[in-house]
Amino acid sequence: MLCNPPDENAGATGRQQAVSAASEKPTTTTPPATVAWRPWGADAFAAAQASDRPIILSINAVWCYWCHVMDEGTYGDGEVARFVNERFTPIRVDTDHRPDINARYNVGGWPTTSFLTPHGGYIAGATYLPPDQFLAMLDEVCRAYDERKPELYEQANDILRQRREHAARVAAGRELDASIVDGIARRVAGAYDPVHGGFGVAPKFPSAPMLRLLLQRYRTTGEVFFRAMLEKSLDSVTRGALQDDVDGGFFRFAASPDWTQPQHEKMAEDNIALAGVLMDAGIILQRPDYAQFASKTVDYLLGTLYDKPAEGIRGSQGAHSDYFAQPGPARALLSPPAVDPCCYTSLTAQSASLLFSAAWKLGRPELTAVAIGLLDHLADVAASGRLPHVFTASGPAPPGDGDLLVDWASFLLAALDGCDAVASASARYLNAARQAAAVLLERFLDGTRGGFYDVEDTAERPGYLRVREKPLAENAAAAIGLMRLRHATFEERYQQTAHHVLSAYVAANRDYGELAAGYAIAVDQYLSPVVEVTVEGRPDAPDASAMLAAAMTLDAPNLLIKFVASAHGNLPARAHVCLDTVCYPPVTDPAALAAAVAGGGGGPLNSPFQNVLDLLG
Repeated sequence: MLCNPPDENAGATGRQQAVSAASEKPTTTTPPATVAWRPWGADAFAAAQASDRPIILSINAVWCYWCHVMDEGTYGDGEVARFVNERFTPIRVDTDHRPDINARYNVGGWPTTSFLTPHGGYIAGATYLPPDQFLAMLDEVCRAYDERKPELYEQANDILRQRREHAARVAAGRELDASIVDGIARRVAGAYDPVHGGFGVAPKFPSAPMLRLLLQRYRTTGEVFFRAMLEKSLDSVTRGALQDDVDGGFFRFAASPDWTQPQHEKMAEDNIALAGVLMDAGIILQRPDYAQFASKTVDYLLGTLYDKPAEGIRGSQGAHSDYFAQPGPARALLSPPAVDPCCYTSLTAQSASLLFSAAWKLGRPELTAVAIGLLDHLADVAASGRLPHVFTASGPAPPGDGDLLVDWASFLLAALDGCDAVASASARYLNAARQAAAVLLERFLDGTRGGFYDVEDTAERPGYLRVREKPLAENAAAAIGLMRLRHATFEERYQQTAHHVLSAYVAANRDYGELAAGYAIAVDQYLSPVVEVTVEGRPDAPDASAMLAAAMTLDAPNLLIKFVASAHGNLPARAHVCLDTVCYPPVTDPAALAAAVAGGGGGPLNSPFQNVLDLLG
């Protein structure tokens, strides 16, 4: 979704065409009216129903430039504000605070303005509109609600039924097989831009999950076609205007196919995911420049978005073209764009996972302490049985309509990463992972049809929140976490639940096209035995780095790598290989590691993916 600019081709509608009681009032010297926004909740819906006024739902974001423009120029217009306050019930939602509401009411970008019935049914919507056009739309919605109310309610109920039917498509039953992985890989390849790299035409997003799938397929199959797509895409992302070569980090997207005209906001989620892909690609592809970009991105996350007092990661840094257009020395004279004042549980957990991994993959052991601080904070909060989506140093934000799937799934993975990385705290983190899994199974799992719901089943779920949906990306992440927990505990129920979840999307994943990349990785891991490699050595020793690199390039789809600081002084680095429950003698030669794994049954897989480069010569 885009933070949409105004439509320059749209015909202007004169303000005189917007008929309203407010516009007929004489001019006064009183201060201009402001929109009396209400928070989403039962009180706002009760007020709308009592007054029989349609709802204006504004979905905005602190990082969105055009959201601020619309606030100042449109909602800040006195005539607009008076019309809204007198004829509507205005509700304001931050998309990062309430991704569940955004998923149900966003109309294609930010800012979103959705017009709803007093019971939350969708009537109409738009992104950015200037005051004149917005006044005309307000008048049109008012007249439609007054004159065609039964029809609008029927339309809203039709949409509700469609959402329920779509959610019902996620149903367990069909078996998982390798053709699912291959089919999604083909979709990703079909979306690939061979001219400029990346996926699609414009706008160009970095699309980290698709890059991750290409890396996984290259590592497991060795097909150069995957490597070619991956390298061209990563080269375009790192060498083009999407990368901030002064402050570090990556912008959200580029408006042009050739990665120019970047949209200058920076999102924590994108930077966390890209840093992880670049870090692993740097090792697997033997591209140290990628590892350097990964390290610089980690520095950006910790230098700009890490909130030490809160022990959390803030969501974003806003766009400011005047600042980012300046060269390095000139930027020092300007104030950088503001960052999101809030931290987010899912982003904090994902950052902890990244930092645990980066500590040894990037040779930066000091990152482990930061990761521990982030994870310990989340574990302390989760001990209460709740994980607020948003928090600051002062504490959690007011609760929404219950906890979110994305937070508990991300926390499960972070706890498992901490268990593998910190021997002294492994028992605590394993217990935290067990608790996260228990919450997922008790409060989010659809035990009948399969899949995890994005929200809890709470009493207060107005509007389209009545339909509990099952987002694919979060379900794939939760399934991977459950598979890893089964490996750590040998409790088969976790593996069985992962199968129940993944099988529910055998047909439904097609609705996501190439965006099902994360699901393909989860299925690939489910279908393959766990190959666990524990590298023991000194973090700063070249032989340990060589052994880690050898482990990272193994062709096992379900590969789990751990690093343990050697307790034996200057002994050479060695790798301990375990295939599920069977372990083999340690290996001290990196070149022999692949043979050791293959000898244990973890050899390469045959891929049905045809190498298009062969067809092209």
